[in-house]
Amino acid sequence: MIRMLSLRRTAPAGAVPSRVGARALAAPHRGLPLMLLLPFMLLAVFVGMVGGLDSPPLVAIVGTAVLSVLLLFVLPLHGMFWCLFILTFLLQGSAVYFLRLRPAAWLAFGLAILFFCRALLDLVLQKREPRRMREGDGSTVEIAAILFLLAFTISLVFNRVPKAQVFSSVKAMLPMFSVLFALYWFRWKEHHLETSWRMMFWVVLLQVPVVLYQHFFVATSTSFDSIVGTFGGTPGFGGNSAIMVLFTVLAMGYAAARWNAGQMTGRAMLAFQAVGFAIILLGEVKAAFVWLPLVLAWVLRRRILRSFAAFVGFGILLAAFLGTTYFVYDALYWGKKVQSAHNVAEKFNRGGGYFFDPDNVNYRTGEISRAASLALWWRDPLASTPRRLVGYGPGASKPSGLLGAGEVARRYQPLHLDASALAILLWDVGLLGALAYGAMLLFSLLAAWRYVRRKQGGVAQLALADTCVAAMLLFLMMLVYNRALMDEPTAQLLLMMCMGTIVQLCRFSAFRS
Repeated sequence: MIRMLSLRRTAPAGAVPSRVGARALAAPHRGLPLMLLLPFMLLAVFVGMVGGLDSPPLVAIVGTAVLSVLLLFVLPLHGMFWCLFILTFLLQGSAVYFLRLRPAAWLAFGLAILFFCRALLDLVLQKREPRRMREGDGSTVEIAAILFLLAFTISLVFNRVPKAQVFSSVKAMLPMFSVLFALYWFRWKEHHLETSWRMMFWVVLLQVPVVLYQHFFVATSTSFDSIVGTFGGTPGFGGNSAIMVLFTVLAMGYAAARWNAGQMTGRAMLAFQAVGFAIILLGEVKAAFVWLPLVLAWVLRRRILRSFAAFVGFGILLAAFLGTTYFVYDALYWGKKVQSAHNVAEKFNRGGGYFFDPDNVNYRTGEISRAASLALWWRDPLASTPRRLVGYGPGASKPSGLLGAGEVARRYQPLHLDASALAILLWDVGLLGALAYGAMLLFSLLAAWRYVRRKQGGVAQLALADTCVAAMLLFLMMLVYNRALMDEPTAQLLLMMCMGTIVQLCRFSAFRS
């Protein structure tokens, strides 16, 4: 109708559109499916040729990639995000863990790139709704993200990083920024945004049978990060148990926030908390002692501080959680290792105190503590002022890659310098890149906190914002906890989803005075 009206306004008075003109106007719309038919047929032939190689893993990877390309033209932007969500949190990690298909992680990054392409198409072809935002909210997050990308690019150019290392580092760190881009530029319908977050509940519920299988059938032979759910890893050689527990804790916090806002029944909320608690007990992640109390204390702070009885009741539940978790962890995982220590200091170190030891370096295995990874950067004898500022180039601290180990990783072999995300940032992109990345997280936290303080939006949006405040606190801790934010699609998508939600709320929610 709008197009017809625009045609009538531009046509001369009294002119009658001819049949030829009507056909010319309709031709592009009728020709578009025919134009798409040829590449689709070529893709089908390509998949058939790959199938003839008699390699089921290769067929699965190529078929998924082709399907992802087709989704670019079929699904709306929020639908593509849901596919990215399912692929990242359920499918690619399961393929890596159970089928030993390590290249499956590339599927999540590839779909994130296609998601970015779809967002660019919508940016060009669709009219965006006018934004309503307070000065500084949301835009500061985007500015910090752009500064980080700029520091990343400067480090690449300054250090003349090899092409294969450029490809590897860009693939590992940048594709999930597309989610932040899409949530910043486009107004999403409220139910689409809430649905994206409610999908977390289903992911957590699906972890239960997986972690039970991993506990009873996999962890019997090895206990090193074997219980990772669908978040990926290799049994006995490290996995994403920390990200599984972090995801579970945030889902539990969102459930509590929805219950606090009257959008979830108390029975459903308590049942979900019990499921999440079981996953935490099986996951054996020490940071859960801090993560869950912090998240629940924040989202339920008004109820907790409403009366002395509520405060005492929360304290009792908190003590029960800490006591039960410690007892289960000690019985299942820590007992023999800690009890074999000869003194209190050694018991503390084996129980997790090694995290804070700047001299905890094992030259035989290459393992170093998080504090030691930062201490080595600080003591680097070859560091110059430019290297301090822009680093040695993305991928420099990576112990293995397309061209082998990075420049700094080779110099410090066999040590694993990439023990924490902050260490990777300092080695690879220097102080400028690390400060920009940290500012991106900090500005997200401040924007979400201001949103909650001003009581913008409705109760559903405030529940999201409350959860995001706690989430950004946890992600700031993750900078020194492990390296997942730098190369794990699960951690990166969760981070960008939280930051994107914050800027979406700040930019497009009506302000309530």
